[in-house]
Amino acid sequence: MNLYNFMNEIDETILNRGLLYFKDGHVLGTKVLSNGWVEVLVVGHDDYTVSVQLADDGTILKANCACPYRGGPICKHEVAAFYSLSHSFTPKESPLASLLKSLPIETLVAELLKVADENPMIYERLMAYQQPQDQLATFERQLEEMVAKHIQFGHEISGKAVQHFVDDLYELLGQIKEQASVQLKVEMMLLCREECEGVDNQIDDSDAIFSEFLGELHAQLQSLIFATIDYHQDIDEVYSLLMSRLQKNATWVDFELLDLLSEYGRDPQYLQQMIEYIETMVEVVEDKVKGSLYKVWYELLAKYQEESLDAFLECHADVPVLTEFRVEQFVSQARYEEAIPLILELEAFEENRFDATWKLYRYTIYEKMKDIEGMKKLAYELFVGGNFDYYAKLKKLYGEAFPFIYESLKLEMRRLDKQELYLKMIETEKDQEALLAYVKEDLRYIERFASLLWDTFETEVHHLYEQYIKQELMKVSHRSGYRRICAIFRRYRPFTTDEAYETLIHQLIAMYPRRRALIEELQCLLHELEEESSNQHVEQLSIDIA
Repeated sequence: MNLYNFMNEIDETILNRGLLYFKDGHVLGTKVLSNGWVEVLVVGHDDYTVSVQLADDGTILKANCACPYRGGPICKHEVAAFYSLSHSFTPKESPLASLLKSLPIETLVAELLKVADENPMIYERLMAYQQPQDQLATFERQLEEMVAKHIQFGHEISGKAVQHFVDDLYELLGQIKEQASVQLKVEMMLLCREECEGVDNQIDDSDAIFSEFLGELHAQLQSLIFATIDYHQDIDEVYSLLMSRLQKNATWVDFELLDLLSEYGRDPQYLQQMIEYIETMVEVVEDKVKGSLYKVWYELLAKYQEESLDAFLECHADVPVLTEFRVEQFVSQARYEEAIPLILELEAFEENRFDATWKLYRYTIYEKMKDIEGMKKLAYELFVGGNFDYYAKLKKLYGEAFPFIYESLKLEMRRLDKQELYLKMIETEKDQEALLAYVKEDLRYIERFASLLWDTFETEVHHLYEQYIKQELMKVSHRSGYRRICAIFRRYRPFTTDEAYETLIHQLIAMYPRRRALIEELQCLLHELEEESSNQHVEQLSIDIA
């Protein structure tokens, strides 16, 4: 590590803090000692002396600081000292340096090319001398060549071809991370992002690996932006770069870039510029985009300028997409009477036609207002709309008057053909008359409601089960169907006597004498019945003997 490359070998956080110390004038003086030692005075929370031993070529042989920092090998005071020394250090010229200066430029270039070809690290070090714009141009060519290698115009790529493309993209992303300049990193990432957007429609991203790369690219951009803000490094340059990209299209909004820029809203000046941009774009974009822009505008104010929210919402009271935020505002201020009409507006929107979310929210507001009539009406509406949870609320709200409401609901459910709601309701109430009537209409339900009806309608349950078995038997003509009928028989068993059970089986055998498979399955039922009777007889005999 020497005074010319120490930046590449120190933790980025400590490096940035040390650079700020140096830029802000915390380095007050340097004292030259013997044997290459120098002492640098750095002022922080206290005065600290940084001791550094340097070789003739600027190599940092040793360094230590009097501060108590133990979080790593290098502290921010040492970094500030390195920056200061790098600006004032003049290395002693070696014999090799004198020789190189005397050689013709053509000889130097030829020799360097040979060395660079043989040693990739030398090549990389030499390429690092490029100016940022040259590096950016080189990267752009490299990016375009890579994309052209994988994607031909008009042709879609899929499967492993997508994976190879994404692998190369990640390799380029790794190169970007190695750059020293934050601004250059951002510019390269933006180029990569634009190139990816240009070929997105030619990629079959069934495995979502391309989308994952775009997500990683966005996360890296966001991380860089946080770093510029947190460490006050290249803030203006990166902000201007992002804003210029955002403003490139006069009629279209890049919401991802706008989201990245939103972090700069901490600075009132940047916040005002972003709001001015949104105000301009709201006037020119398509109607379907306006709503999203208004939402971004609101969120910026809510995050950084909360005191202006009320005025903003009042000024844009006619913007439908902001209605949701106005509701939240009124509810937070307990202005429920003003919130209700707005919620009704939201419920009326076409996109909310089949979504009960706002009705449920309105019900909670009625509860806060203790508006019993509003709660009754809305609970009825929600229940009829299919939300059975509100049945219990209706019972509680109407109390002793609920029986009348119950009869009304039964009629309404049948009229609207809300069969499952109707069944859950009469089942909850154990309304045996209604249950029996429904089973008579649809015999399938005897299996669901037999236990509820058995105590009061024993004869009817027995008769309806037999009808159901005969009805189902008429629908089948193969062994798997006959086995299903036998399964129904077994479920019927607890609701009849042995004699009636056996009589029905023999009756069916007599009705279908040519259905051999059916007879075999029914005979299995008779065999089970005989075994059961035999076991019961043995048990009773054991009891008698005991």
